Amino acid sequence: MNTAVIYTMTTCPYCIKAKKLLKMLNINFEEINCDSSFDEMCSDLSRKYNKSAISTVPQIIINDCYIGGYDNLEQMYKTKKLDEILK
Repeated sequence: MNTAVIYTMTTCPYCIKAKKLLKMLNINFEEINCDSSFDEMCSDLSRKYNKSAISTVPQIIINDCYIGGYDNLEQMYKTKKLDEILK
């Protein structure tokens, strides 16, 4: 079963698009809203995934693999690279 974690903010249009795509792909996800903890989320994810410049939402992790933002998710979907991560 594929699972994802998506860090979002309430009014972010890319967050909405990312959740729609995950739903379309039948990927269950946990949504973590960062409206009140954005800076903390950025530093935690930067440290955990060894990324130096996380400063936007959404941030997407699928099957414990760091994807990045919506543009990364969409690109991986279009080029079929997402298939390599999905079980």
